[in-house]
Amino acid sequence: MKLWKKILIGVVVLAAIVVGLVGYGIFKIGTTYTQKIEPDMRRYVQMTTEEQDRYVIEHMDDFMELLSKKSGDPEDRARLEAMKNDPVLRRASIEWGRAVCAAIIKDVSNIKESLPPQERAKYEREAERLDDCTEKLTALMKKYSDRK
Repeated sequence: MKLWKKILIGVVVLAAIVVGLVGYGIFKIGTTYTQKIEPDMRRYVQMTTEEQDRYVIEHMDDFMELLSKKSGDPEDRARLEAMKNDPVLRRASIEWGRAVCAAIIKDVSNIKESLPPQERAKYEREAERLDDCTEKLTALMKKYSDRK
């Protein structure tokens, strides 16, 4: 067998291994999602508005990872503290977190289907505001960073 055929077979085997590892990673992420996030969202839809706001603030670390790819950055820690203390930034972060939760609820069919039509419409409206809330929160965080 020629050398180029051996190399080609090796590349194909490596590609198959990589595809298998990526598939396994996606499976693990899906399992984590259904074990952690879905039950949280089931509880979230049963909460009052005040309890939902408290939930969003308590889980802002998780939501910040969605907004900022560099989790754990000292600057992100300062922003998180500002979100908890600055009333304007706190309100914007609550609205953004509620929109994130609504988008998740909208995408999980077995949660969405169990909701009454009025509740379903409420979460769909909140989910539609996600882009606007993200822009508003990002702008406010940028202003906060510029002030420091």
